[in-house]
Amino acid sequence: MALGLGALALAIVFALTLTVSNDVRLMYASGALLLFGSAIWLGRRRDVDWLDALLLCVPMFAVFGYSVLDTMPLLSPHLLLWSVASGIGFVFLKALHGKRGLAVGLVIVLLASSIWYCGWYVPVRLARLFKHFGNTSAPGFTLQSVGDRSATLAPKPGKTLVIDFFSTTCVPCIAELPELSAVRAELSQNRDIEFVLVASDRGNDTPERFRSFAQKRHITIPLAFDPEGKVHASFGFTGIPALVVLDRNGKVRLTRTGYNAAETTFRRDLVQFLKTL
Repeated sequence: MALGLGALALAIVFALTLTVSNDVRLMYASGALLLFGSAIWLGRRRDVDWLDALLLCVPMFAVFGYSVLDTMPLLSPHLLLWSVASGIGFVFLKALHGKRGLAVGLVIVLLASSIWYCGWYVPVRLARLFKHFGNTSAPGFTLQSVGDRSATLAPKPGKTLVIDFFSTTCVPCIAELPELSAVRAELSQNRDIEFVLVASDRGNDTPERFRSFAQKRHITIPLAFDPEGKVHASFGFTGIPALVVLDRNGKVRLTRTGYNAAETTFRRDLVQFLKTL
């Protein structure tokens, strides 16, 4: 029964991640709440022991470890705090009937730890993971037009260029778009900063599909195409979304790979950085 409840909690958590937001804090919070509630339900029965509390966590641990921790090991506290939530839930009713102060105290500790983790640790660590600063020469490249005459297809002396490599089937890419659009809007008076959104057939896109996607989503960022992903690879990227900032001298000043809505300072940090170039 414990494994079944754990599998149900897992299904709900990942359904929320796919349909609501890829924010890893939502994944943590929903998982903690479900494990806590499931453990309370298990703990009220007399024929259960601590093995059941452990089995409750197994499905979540297995899938999260395989699908998330491989690329973002900094999120390993998810596992520890989920274990704590399950353990506290398992003894909550017994503690509530015997030592109410202990039960309340345990819940307060869990809440305080969760607030610190989601409010500070995750946003700060994700920002450090995704961003890489430098001052190296950019490779020579020219992007392909998709019919957007406003798009910058190659670096221009005296212009700062922000390139975002994108795919219309990439969930994090789509989640990043509103933030990137907001950055562009905030810097709209800075005529020397240009933005371009770049798709590729390596991401199963075509110029036509990319252009249609942008029209349906009312995307105003200029569009370009990267046949076979050659420009993407020339910057050393292997994944998407991938963002690169070239300064007025054609130097690579910032690269980013990945995006998660939990990085709450994305917009502010990028705007401040671009203003310094």
